[in-house]
Amino acid sequence: MFSLETAIQTWLHSLRLEHTLDAADIEELEDHLREQIAALTDAGLSPDEAFLVAVKRMGSLDVLSREFALEHSDRLWKQLVMPPADTAEQKSAGRRDALVAFGVAVAAAVFIKVPALFGLDFDEDTSFYVRNMSLFVLPLLTGYFVWKRRVDTGTLPWLGAAFVGGR
Repeated sequence: MFSLETAIQTWLHSLRLEHTLDAADIEELEDHLREQIAALTDAGLSPDEAFLVAVKRMGSLDVLSREFALEHSDRLWKQLVMPPADTAEQKSAGRRDALVAFGVAVAAAVFIKVPALFGLDFDEDTSFYVRNMSLFVLPLLTGYFVWKRRVDTGTLPWLGAAFVGGR
């Protein structure tokens, strides 16, 4: 059995996961969606058909995000430059992210010095580092983004295969 409210809440949840729209924008989109659904049901469509047509008319999440960015470009600069009003949880998450990024940067610097630990001196031949920069930095950068994006474990073997296949 189709539940219109459940479908709308699922759609709103997917909007919230995008992190590009703020709560006021999502509320505005919900109002617009509900108006579209009401108009379509008044025209004789069933609730599930009206929902599907209304969502299709609203466009994909990427298009919606792009349109809101164009419409609210004044807010975009503010969001890029000024941090949002911090809650205690956001502050601790920001500190944790900064510490992890700093740790990854330190690890990359240490990895670059590993050949020197084995007595290899590449000061004369700097092309070694240019050729192998991806070996030193890319795994750490990928690991950071895997952690930051909370990639599911099913994706990890594919990432490992890409690294092995790329060498």
